[in-house]
Amino acid sequence: MRLREFLLNTSLMFFALIAAKAQPLVKDGVPGEAGNESTTVGESAGPALPAAPSTLIAQDKVLASAYYDTVGILSTHNACSDFFGRPDASVGVFNQLVSSVRMGSFPPSTGLRMSGETTNVLNAKTMKQYRIFEKVLLNTNGPFYRKQFSVTNPQVHRIGSFDADTKEVRVLIFLHELGHLIRGDDGKWLLPDDGRSDEISRKNSQNIEEVCSEQIHNLSKQQARNTRQDRDQPGEKTAPLTSAIVKP
Repeated sequence: MRLREFLLNTSLMFFALIAAKAQPLVKDGVPGEAGNESTTVGESAGPALPAAPSTLIAQDKVLASAYYDTVGILSTHNACSDFFGRPDASVGVFNQLVSSVRMGSFPPSTGLRMSGETTNVLNAKTMKQYRIFEKVLLNTNGPFYRKQFSVTNPQVHRIGSFDADTKEVRVLIFLHELGHLIRGDDGKWLLPDDGRSDEISRKNSQNIEEVCSEQIHNLSKQQARNTRQDRDQPGEKTAPLTSAIVKP
């Protein structure tokens, strides 16, 4: 009996090893490098939502909400995700951006700051070029987290048409920075560098807001939908849900 159990367990381990070797490690579509696993999906379905790329997401509800809101936009086919090179290219780059995020503290006019040396990457699967900055700091004093900074500086300025400390502005901040990372078909970065020019930074945010306006504005509508569904618990007698959403 013990011999038969030993042989059975040995066989199971053998087949498990074969299955593991059959799955190559893939990083941004390039076999042979350690990274997130990827799966092939049909074009109509779009890529599956990735696992959270940073432990900070599990610790910070605000960051988690912004991350999944942004991934939700990039992972479906729409004007916004097309601008960033379609879902199969943009989600992977965004995941790498978020995996590099650390918390920082600097003047409240900035939401997120990327600096240091850059690493240029070519995704062999999508043939998209992008870069990753050495340092990515999310400002805990800025519009991502705060509406008010201090008594002497009471209001954190909005970005684009969105107030500070809102779902919309957080996604706009992430998409703005993503635009600095991805190279367009014309060989230029989707957004020009703006670290030394507030004017160029404002224009970049305006450009992203124009391209992604529908998807960003839908965030509040989706939140209202979810609130309605949470309120209407199963088993309660409620009116049927409709597609009509009251604008905030």
